[in-house]
Amino acid sequence: MSLQLYLGSSGSGKSYQMYHRIIEESIQNPDTNYLIIVPEQFTLQTQKDIVTMHPNHGVMNVDILSFMRFAYRIFDEVGGNDYPVLEDTGKSMVIRKVVEEKKKDLILFGAGVRKSGFVNELKSLLSEFYQYNIRPDDFDKMMGIAEKKPVLRAKLKDICTIYEGFAEFMRQRYITAEEILVVLGKVIDKSKWLKNSVVCFDGFTGFTPCQNEILAKIMRLAKKVIVTVTIDPREPIGDENAEYRLFGLSQKTIRKLYKIAEETDTLIEEPVYVQGKGYKVPYRFRNSPALAFLEHNLFRYPYGVFKEKQDEISIHSAKNPEGEIAFVVREIKRLVREEGYRYSDIAVVTGDIERYGRLAKYYFSREDIPCFIDYKKEILGNPFVVFLRCATLIAEEDYSYESVFGYLRSGLSDITQEETDLLEDYVLAMGIRGANRYLKPFTRTFGRKKAVDLDEINAIRQKLIDEVHPLYEVLKDKDKTVRDYTKALYELGVRLNISEKLSKLCDDFKNLNLPLLAKEYEQVYRIVMDLYDQIVLLLGNEHLSLKEFNDILDAGFAEAKVGLIPPGMDEVVIGDTERTRLKDIRALFFVGVNEGIVPKVIGSGGILSDLERELLTENGIELAPTKRQQAFTGQFYIYLNVTKPKDKLYITFHRVNEEGKSVAPSYLIGKFKSYFSEMSIKNEDMQDKDLDHILGDGGIAYIAEGLRESRISDLFAEIFLYYKNDTERSRILEKMISGAFYSNREKGISRQAAYLLYGENLSGSVTRLERYAGCAFAHFMAYGLSLEERKEYKLAVPDIGNIFHNAIDEFSKMLSSSEYNWHTIPDEIRDDWAVLAVKKAVEDFEDGFLKSSKRNEYLIKRIERITIRTLWALCNQIRQGMFEPLGYEMHFNYLPDKDLLLKGRIDRLDIYEAEDKVYVRVIDYKSGATVFDFHSIYYGLQQQLAIYLSAALDFLSRKYNNKEIIPAGIFYYHIDDPIVAKTEQAAEEIYKSLKMNGLVNEDKEIIGLMDTKLLGPDGNLRSSVKSDIIPVETNKEGELTKRSSAANNKQLKALLRFVNSKLIEDKNRILEGDTRLNPYRMGEITACDFCEYKNACGFDPRLPGFFFRNLAKKPTDELKQEIWGDEEGTYGLDQSTTEGN
Repeated sequence: MSLQLYLGSSGSGKSYQMYHRIIEESIQNPDTNYLIIVPEQFTLQTQKDIVTMHPNHGVMNVDILSFMRFAYRIFDEVGGNDYPVLEDTGKSMVIRKVVEEKKKDLILFGAGVRKSGFVNELKSLLSEFYQYNIRPDDFDKMMGIAEKKPVLRAKLKDICTIYEGFAEFMRQRYITAEEILVVLGKVIDKSKWLKNSVVCFDGFTGFTPCQNEILAKIMRLAKKVIVTVTIDPREPIGDENAEYRLFGLSQKTIRKLYKIAEETDTLIEEPVYVQGKGYKVPYRFRNSPALAFLEHNLFRYPYGVFKEKQDEISIHSAKNPEGEIAFVVREIKRLVREEGYRYSDIAVVTGDIERYGRLAKYYFSREDIPCFIDYKKEILGNPFVVFLRCATLIAEEDYSYESVFGYLRSGLSDITQEETDLLEDYVLAMGIRGANRYLKPFTRTFGRKKAVDLDEINAIRQKLIDEVHPLYEVLKDKDKTVRDYTKALYELGVRLNISEKLSKLCDDFKNLNLPLLAKEYEQVYRIVMDLYDQIVLLLGNEHLSLKEFNDILDAGFAEAKVGLIPPGMDEVVIGDTERTRLKDIRALFFVGVNEGIVPKVIGSGGILSDLERELLTENGIELAPTKRQQAFTGQFYIYLNVTKPKDKLYITFHRVNEEGKSVAPSYLIGKFKSYFSEMSIKNEDMQDKDLDHILGDGGIAYIAEGLRESRISDLFAEIFLYYKNDTERSRILEKMISGAFYSNREKGISRQAAYLLYGENLSGSVTRLERYAGCAFAHFMAYGLSLEERKEYKLAVPDIGNIFHNAIDEFSKMLSSSEYNWHTIPDEIRDDWAVLAVKKAVEDFEDGFLKSSKRNEYLIKRIERITIRTLWALCNQIRQGMFEPLGYEMHFNYLPDKDLLLKGRIDRLDIYEAEDKVYVRVIDYKSGATVFDFHSIYYGLQQQLAIYLSAALDFLSRKYNNKEIIPAGIFYYHIDDPIVAKTEQAAEEIYKSLKMNGLVNEDKEIIGLMDTKLLGPDGNLRSSVKSDIIPVETNKEGELTKRSSAANNKQLKALLRFVNSKLIEDKNRILEGDTRLNPYRMGEITACDFCEYKNACGFDPRLPGFFFRNLAKKPTDELKQEIWGDEEGTYGLDQSTTEGN
């Protein structure tokens, strides 16, 4: 029995010499077993190395094992492994259960079990205690150490309570993965196989206390123990002051090994210095002086300076992580193409494998560079896991939208994606939520251009219920146990043949040459079944709430990882600086060398603080390293990584992160520059003229930039011709040319196509023609292609406007059928009826949807308040004049031209009937801040009031065929609840702020009829007064001021002719096939501002051929002159528009 160490720096050939010696001895001593124990992720590579080095290329008495495989080899021989291993998921469940049961006994941790991440922290601590062999009797010692530390003492008491509860639960049932070595220690003495073995340990940076105990047993039993340790041969062995130096971890390992050897009476043989005791260039760097210098000086003091120029080590900066990976891709392609590298000769390491692994996967696959990303993949995003989580959430959240469609979109339901789309459209439009709604057949439809097929929707609904409701009923039954819940979840998977579906997906991925995805789908079903087994075994008879059950499932899914192995031989390995083990690498790319990534930020927190850990360690309780110790260990890992390549080391960092904030390079960059005086940082963003850089992506970016900026050079022409003459690449070039020189060309549609879309005659609302005036293409999308936004069950601004309209209409009907009118109704009754009218409008709106939330209930109260205010103002306005309402919500059909039919609804039509005349005014209620605007009328954007008045004149001329019908005005009434200063005149100010805006007939008699307060005793208008209800005011002479919005009878009729003519002109253009993408811009307002098609039309004013139609802002008097026209009734239609971006 003896112990021998193989010592040497990184790259010195420790492993090679030890393997060579083992192979020689195994051939000479065929009856002796030779065991090589390496870290788990190193086993495959070591097996390859041994077989390759062996002269027979095969071994009989050499085994390559990890600690776990070694343990199970012993168990196979002597037994002792009587209990199953409890994985991390099971640990979390047991800890949660123990904390819940021991809640009353816990001082600090009782309430923690509900906190996010607390169970994981406890699990990590318990795993650490098991790994470092902390036994129950150690707690008494720790409590003594913490005598004068009340918080630490309370923590330790709670940890001890949980530890004992956990151990009690585990007893005679399970063991943890950390306990396997403890169990091994109890039976290893019985092994005859080990007694005839030479045991070698290679690739370890250190050993835990549990592993040290096994090492002690092995030293007693095995013929010989050999251990490789990475250390500078100049360092004295056993230096106790080396803890915070580069090889502190190695020194600690050596001291511990020698101590174990002394305690077990094991002979300590002279260590083998593979490069001699003095300094000798490590074998790996025999042809790389700069890399040899780096290995010799990194993190050592004092250090030398390498003054010669060299090309083995280089530092590169890029703007962002994408730029770093783009450089890596270019350089890998160059190394393979020009220097004869194989992909397996190259590796990429980083301190942020999540970010850089994702980027590398995208860029490497795009450039057809085979790679293997060395990390364990989570399964939370796997469709099977999404399917299961959403299935249980359907019960927990009672058929919420997110849970139902998360389930259906997983792709594992028997409901197709087309059926899911149909159901989702209906559910969104009708606001279907809750089991009660899903269990009953859907009966209502909603307004859309294509009719809803309720039979088809209900068939899909029933399929969904048949799939998930059996599970729903079990999960909602509080008398059921965890076993019942899990069984129901399992049966859902069986009913839907999930195993077969996953197998088919796995085969599909294999056929698509996606081996990593195939491996994931191959493993995920078994992983989930194992989780079910653990849940049932640990908690089967427990009664948990559905939320607790879902939390346990989520924790299990979060813990589960898919282990992936390299699917090919010749691949670039991309890995983490600490986890990944590299072998025989010629070129290494160390990416993301920025502060916070290298060295890694060591997380704060944890149940035991660093100070508490140091206190316990100083008193003989060995635990995991503190943050300070981890920082020095991190340096050791950096050293191991940068000394892996034989030929080239590339270090990259970025200057800007994803948020656009500048980030600093790691301190490592400064260190490297201090070691190499001639080293400079190459900015990869400035290498755009370098040929290697240009050709890194095949020249695509260079061609694209040249096309975009019209920058032609000999190199551009050469690459361009190369692409043009290549069949495959010419298609790429054509797309690039069409993109670079794209210009929008308006062609419209043919008259025949317009006829097929619209028919011979055009019909619709005035809004349709206003839409066309805003943008011809938006009109085409809405009325030609009949495209519409997905309807959602929510309260939008137009909906609120409709509720106001309906409430006022309902009030008007109540008034018409009662004994009252606008003049006689008492204020109290008016207010009560206003509330009743709102109630009716709300009930009629989407089956009372407004009552479905507290927010909407508040909104109802606000609508009631505004409606009461509106009816108060309307009553007073009517009482203040002589006009009386003739009708409300009056439907009309109006023909401006033989092939143009306009339909609509006039909110209120008021008349004053004289002996031979009828005066008419039209009032439109608006919940938004719409203002009468001559510019909008002139450009066709505001035509409703004019058409309403035209339709009213047409209707009244038939009704009163023996009287002259005279237009009195067109008005908007803004439905609002204005805020004014709290004064004695507050009510008066509110009333004034609710004044109508529009255009008034300037006839003084008509003005007096609309607002009797303006009339003086002599029948003329009073001087210097301002109307409270219409937009007019008088000067000192009693004449209308310029601020009044008024026109004479001829001008009003000219306005109507102008609008009708504009509508006819627009109608003709529509029927001729005009579909131009020509949104207007008037000042700061554009047609695109609230257009539902702006994400689909492709309008981009930055591109050639796309222009806003700029509507010129003319003086109002000039506009009026053009609209009024001359005495003959002709008027200008020069629209004064220009194109511009």
